[in-house]
Amino acid sequence: MSCHTDSVKTRRTGEAQLTLALAGNANVGKSVIFNQLTGLHQHVGNWPGKTVKRAEGTLVYGGYTVDVVDLPGIYSLSTFSLEERVSREYIAVEHPDALINVVDASALERNLFFTTQLLELGPHLIVALNQVDTAEKRGIRVDAARLSDLLGVPVVPTTATKNEGLQELMAEAVKMHEANREASRPLPFGTEIERIIQGIVEGAEGLDTPYPFRWVAIKLLEGDDEIEALAYSQAPSLRERVAEARARIEEIHGHDAASVIASERYAQASRIAAEATEHVEFRGSLWRRVEEATSHPVLGYAVMIAVIVGMFYTIFTFGDFASRALGAAFDVLRAAFFSTLGGGVFQDFVWNGLIEGVIAGTSIALPYIVPFFLVLSLLEDSGYLARVAFLMDSLMHRIGLHGKVFIPMLLGFGCIVPA
Repeated sequence: MSCHTDSVKTRRTGEAQLTLALAGNANVGKSVIFNQLTGLHQHVGNWPGKTVKRAEGTLVYGGYTVDVVDLPGIYSLSTFSLEERVSREYIAVEHPDALINVVDASALERNLFFTTQLLELGPHLIVALNQVDTAEKRGIRVDAARLSDLLGVPVVPTTATKNEGLQELMAEAVKMHEANREASRPLPFGTEIERIIQGIVEGAEGLDTPYPFRWVAIKLLEGDDEIEALAYSQAPSLRERVAEARARIEEIHGHDAASVIASERYAQASRIAAEATEHVEFRGSLWRRVEEATSHPVLGYAVMIAVIVGMFYTIFTFGDFASRALGAAFDVLRAAFFSTLGGGVFQDFVWNGLIEGVIAGTSIALPYIVPFFLVLSLLEDSGYLARVAFLMDSLMHRIGLHGKVFIPMLLGFGCIVPA
């Protein structure tokens, strides 16, 4: 990878260019990968004629000037949102040299639902198995090689926040382009559904569309408004064929065609995730035992009381010591002040009216409030306060409040204003 100035030079000398697109659900680390790859050499605009933001960046890798497009984070390729329409049009019409589908390894099944839809568009797909470190901390291990076999596309493990696996990801994209690999293939549905889809494909093969005919057939079954307008305007006879197909699916499964197609995709995602994932229980881990104890229906309350008592004991012990130390220091400062300036109305006003107000706030409030909020922030960062809210939820509901209210109540011991 190189800097943006190098990429400008590369364009001028006419070296090869490569276009990559990043697609995936929201909050899977897609933008982190985009930022890691492109750094500061990126810009954000709007898609032509759309209000949806378009993020693009450039880098140089392996002799290629690589343009990277970060597609909006979406969960399907329907037309429920403008972001979905923009993404599927770009994939089908622009045909990027490689489409990188970023998936969250710790929520593989949910993410693969979108992957199965991308496969139906027939792109040159690479799966970036991101957040593998988070998955392993949760006892989830994903076999990347097995996942690759099941999906029929390359799978590269990555941890974008640590810049791990991104070089391998780029190398795979270049290899795919240079080897001129075939486009990815869709995963088959059940036999009966495939037969019905094929019947619609036969009637859609004459359509002028950038989308694969099988994908068009599926979208017609799902009732996609945009695809219906496109298909029926060119082949009105398709309307009757699709209606018969929908009726057939509902007769067999007892549900509408869109629900059945969604169920088929979820079944694919569930099966693949189950075969490629191994769940590991860290039974011998001390930290695991502590976590279990903090949310135990009986032991959890004992731990909670011990933590709260220990917290206040520590805070007041430290606060008393710090308050006395500050008080002694200010007594020395007071003696030095009057011995230097002498007594008098003005000196009394300065010390008693101004300085002592600051001293009182410092020697009384700070020794207790600062350590209290410090300990509270540590408990929050550790995740323990969420367990306290869970334990207190039942009791708080009896007085019409949520379990989370216990935290502001606890906060009130430090200072009522923020509580």
